[in-house]
Amino acid sequence: MGNDYGKQILNILLDWYENSPAYVRGQKPSRRSIMRLYDGGKTDFLAYNIENHQIRNDINHAVLHLEGKGFIKYQWMPGQQEHILAKLWLNPDAVEQAYDWLGRRPKGDVVEELLLQLTTLINQTETNWARRWLEDTIEVISRKRSIGAVMPENHSERDDLFKAVSYLANNAEIETLERVFSMRCYGDSKHFERLIKARLARILRKYLVQDDCSDEDALRLAGIVPYPEQFAFSGSLSIVFFHGTLDFTLLPFGGTLTIDDIRQGRIILGQNIRHILSIENRANYIDYIHKAKQNNEFVIFHGGQFSPAKRIFLNAIVSSMPEGCVFSHWGDIDYGGFNMLARLRREILPTIQPWRMNQNELTQYTQFTVGFLDTYRKRLASLLNMPELSDCYSCIEYMIKAGVRLEQEAMLT
Repeated sequence: MGNDYGKQILNILLDWYENSPAYVRGQKPSRRSIMRLYDGGKTDFLAYNIENHQIRNDINHAVLHLEGKGFIKYQWMPGQQEHILAKLWLNPDAVEQAYDWLGRRPKGDVVEELLLQLTTLINQTETNWARRWLEDTIEVISRKRSIGAVMPENHSERDDLFKAVSYLANNAEIETLERVFSMRCYGDSKHFERLIKARLARILRKYLVQDDCSDEDALRLAGIVPYPEQFAFSGSLSIVFFHGTLDFTLLPFGGTLTIDDIRQGRIILGQNIRHILSIENRANYIDYIHKAKQNNEFVIFHGGQFSPAKRIFLNAIVSSMPEGCVFSHWGDIDYGGFNMLARLRREILPTIQPWRMNQNELTQYTQFTVGFLDTYRKRLASLLNMPELSDCYSCIEYMIKAGVRLEQEAMLT
C-alpha cells in the first residue's frame, strides 16, 4: 500500500510539472510546486488522514522512500518531526528518473511522437480542409506542448481519428455509406458511430462546412452518408444509358437519381429550359413544383451543404445547360443560405444568382424574421469578406444592422 501511495504522489507532482510554464518551455521545474500534506489543516492529498495511524504511517513511509530515491524533498510539520508531514515537492534534478521509476512516458515524448505522426499525415494529403486542420493542430500542440484539448488522450482513439481523416482526404469524390466506411477503417460497422463520429463531425464543421450544421450534414459534405443519396428534381431531363434513354419530363412532380445512375449515364436537359432553380428547403421545393414551376424551368432540391456526390450531379446539370439558361439558388436569408450560395459560385458556376434572398423579402415577411446574438452577427459579418457575395453585401449589411434573419419556410405563409 505504501508503494501505491508513493506512485500516486509522484504522478500528481509530474502532472503539475507537465502543466507548468517550465514544461512548455522545455525546462526543468524552475520553482517548487508544493504539495501540502498537512499545513494549517489544509491538504492537497486527501488520503493523508492524520487521525488514522496506519494510513498516516503508510504515507509517511512512502514519502521517505521517494526522498531516499532522490525524487522529492519534504518538510515535517513544526513540532511533529517523524510524525506529521507538512509538505513536499519534486526534485527538479530527478524528473527523468521519476518517469523511469513509474514506468511512465514523459508527456514531452508523447507530444514529439504525435507531432511526427501529424507531419507525416500532412505530407500525404492535398485535401484543403484536412491540411488546414493538421496545420492548426500541429501549431497548437507545438505551442502548448499538450494534447488534451486538441486530440483524444487515448493513443488508439487518436489513431482511429487519423484513419478517418486520411480516408476522407484521399477519397474526396467518393460517396461511402457510414457503416461501410466503419468496416473499411476499423473492421466494425458500428465502431465509427460509437467512438469517432462526433469528434470528426466537429472537425468537419470548422474546417470543411464552416457552418453550424448537424453531424450528418457535416459528414455528408465529406462523402459519408447513412444511406445512398438521392438527387430530387423536377423538369425536362433525360439520362442516356448504354442500353437506352430514360425521360423524366412527363413526371409532373419530378423524380430522383443516384450517383451510380449519373456515373453510368449522361444527363441531357431539355432545350426549352431557361431557368434552373435550386431550393434549399424540402417543404419549399415541394410547394414550388406543385404551385409555381413553369414548363421552361428545371427545379432541384438542394438540401443542406452539398456532398461530393451531389457536386457531380450539379456539375452534370451545368454541363447540359442550354444556351441562354440562368441558374438561381433560393436559400434561407441567413448565414447558412449565403454560405451555400458562395460555395455554389465557387465550385459549380460563378454566375448562379440569388433568388428571393434580398432585403425586400426581409421587409415583406418582417413578422416572421428571427433575431440573433452577437456571436451570430460576427458570423454574418464574415460573409462580407467573401468576394463571391459582393452583390449580396447590401442585404447582409441590412441583416447585421437590423439584427434579423429569415428562414424559407416563412415564405410559404
